[in-house]
Amino acid sequence: QLPTAKHQPESKFVIFTSGRSGSTLLVDLINSNPNIQCDLELLKRRVAFPISLVRSFEQQSEKPIYGWKLLSYQLLNVQTGIKDKKQFFESLIHDEDYKLIYLTRNNKVKQALSIIYAFYRGKWHNKEGSTQKASKQFELDPKIFHHFLQEVEILDAFEKEIIADVPHLYISYENDLKEVTQHEATIQRISNYMGIEAVKPNTALKKVTPSKLDNMISNKQQVIDYLTNTDYAHYITILEKM
Repeated sequence: QLPTAKHQPESKFVIFTSGRSGSTLLVDLINSNPNIQCDLELLKRRVAFPISLVRSFEQQSEKPIYGWKLLSYQLLNVQTGIKDKKQFFESLIHDEDYKLIYLTRNNKVKQALSIIYAFYRGKWHNKEGSTQKASKQFELDPKIFHHFLQEVEILDAFEKEIIADVPHLYISYENDLKEVTQHEATIQRISNYMGIEAVKPNTALKKVTPSKLDNMISNKQQVIDYLTNTDYAHYITILEKM
């Protein structure tokens, strides 16, 4: 009996992003297309041979189009065996024939708060029909908020360095994913980029983080006062409007 040939997708893509930027939503929307399999974070744990791991997941997929998600902290801090991070990305694009979708969240204040709130709740996503009640206000340690602001800015700078000069499709959480009315146009853009026919997207995911800061934390003014004498004082206006 002849061995079964390994599956080779016709087209491949990777979503490069950071946490709490809407990537789980984007993957869910993309997977509305029956011809696409988009996996989540393949490199969330350190592996000796990351390209080989990615290839193995490609071959297990039965769909003509395959994709996966890579968070920037995983490339920067988890995959310590990848010494030249930019070269790894260039290898994905040029040697492995991947297309790059870069997803970012422009509002770093809301991104940092979303990360902290998810840790506080112990839950990162909600689905339609979920019976879990909204969490009560909590007191936010200003030093912790300061730390997460630093982290999201470090990752943002790293992402920009990695994607520089690498062909990619740019997706913004605020402009392309935040509202349900944006989803169909976003999937159409991605489909055009991949050279495939678009399928109307759907998702059962719903927002977790309250839009009003007073519904999340009990010490808004204390956090604002703390930031006044830091390098992040320019974010105070955003906090005041929340």
